[in-house]
Amino acid sequence: MKSFIKKVSFALSFLTYAVTSNAQSAACEITKINGGGFSTTISSVVCNPNNTYTIVLHVSHNGCGGPKCKELSHLSIEAAPGTYSNISLQVLSGSMTGGNLVMGPNLGSDPFQGFKFDNTKKIGGGRAGLLRITYTLTSLQNQRVSAKAGSSGQIVNFSVADFTYVMNCNGTGCTPAPADTDGDGVPDGQDEYPTDPDRAFSSVAAQGTLAYEDLWPFNGDYDFNDMVIEYKFNAITNSQNKVKDLIATFKLKAFGAGFKNGFGFQFGNSSINQSLITISGYQLTENIVNLTPNGLEAGQSIPTVIVFDNAYAIMPHPGQGAIGVNTTPGTVYREPQTLTVEITFSTPLYTLAQLNLAGFNPFIFSNLTRGREIHLPDKAPTSLANMTLFGTGDDDSNPGAGRYYKNKQNLPWAIHIPGTFDYPIEKTPITSAYLKFSQWAISNGVLFPDWYLNLTGYRDATKIYQRP
Repeated sequence: MKSFIKKVSFALSFLTYAVTSNAQSAACEITKINGGGFSTTISSVVCNPNNTYTIVLHVSHNGCGGPKCKELSHLSIEAAPGTYSNISLQVLSGSMTGGNLVMGPNLGSDPFQGFKFDNTKKIGGGRAGLLRITYTLTSLQNQRVSAKAGSSGQIVNFSVADFTYVMNCNGTGCTPAPADTDGDGVPDGQDEYPTDPDRAFSSVAAQGTLAYEDLWPFNGDYDFNDMVIEYKFNAITNSQNKVKDLIATFKLKAFGAGFKNGFGFQFGNSSINQSLITISGYQLTENIVNLTPNGLEAGQSIPTVIVFDNAYAIMPHPGQGAIGVNTTPGTVYREPQTLTVEITFSTPLYTLAQLNLAGFNPFIFSNLTRGREIHLPDKAPTSLANMTLFGTGDDDSNPGAGRYYKNKQNLPWAIHIPGTFDYPIEKTPITSAYLKFSQWAISNGVLFPDWYLNLTGYRDATKIYQRP
């Protein structure tokens, strides 16, 4: 008799293994027999983007009756306290009722902690049915499922390996986190500085061309070639889009000036903490500019960078009777020279919007005289400007009203072009080379805001410098 029982037990075990193996290979599911007509299947395991796991179990009854197949009283699922959430039950077939959710973790007579659906009716004991249970876990874990019917717990055991198999078989496993070598939260594939936690992205923050007339407060020859500089600001930001570095390039294209002029700029935000900034790359040769230890100009209420103090030290004069460099036709052409100034923030506190590079305040200072500043129209002078020059000569500034660097006709001494600028030849007023300039200036920029473009009727090409 014992031998017969062993054979039957072996046969049932083999049958259970065969059903499980077939389910694994055919449908990426694992099914185990609870008993009393009940079985439990791991139907799906999905790793979510936040590295939690959504699990779907199917619990079915085959409709058997009689004394061995009793009605389900409750269905319990083991889970470690605090690891489970988003629990639901759906009747897919049959007429089960009840199934009130009990969140646990203590489950009364069940030999484990977790959650259960209590007071179930009309499934088991001769009534077939299929239930779907869905829940979320913070981690995969060994779990038991009890289909309690009568006095029998009817428990099956699922291992972490079982859940992992279903997940991998269905291709719903966790996507490996992309490499982030410097640990700044930006994947290496998107990080332009993958080994530097302080830097992640670079972008062009501002660019254009500046042109100056250096005889302010007098109109001078008004040819706007006394200093022509193309500039570009590249910003390097961290993972929080705060600026770590500004790489500013200044290409000196021409200076049709007898004066030895310098060039600098102020930030567009007066509240920048100057102690956070370090400057390098400037070229000072004349001992007329005083710097703080971090490279900013001393005595300024707004961070001020002096790029160079004498254009002649950057591009040597060609001789041959030329006034300045690259403005007189028929004279030797000098290749434009570029200076790169690096501005580093010890602590990245400011976004690009807060730095306001679009509103920066560039200026020249003429004839080796630091206080003789020339700015764009209505841009305020720095703390070191000689304020006594306002209102003298042809200048019609009114500092009290915020009016700066304009004559009585509203004409400026400096211009800012968003692209490149084809500047006039030496001693040729810009108003003769650019036929809409006067109307633009007099109207405060309302008329002909595109005056600098090469459009029909906009310029006299014979009066614009051409590279030889």
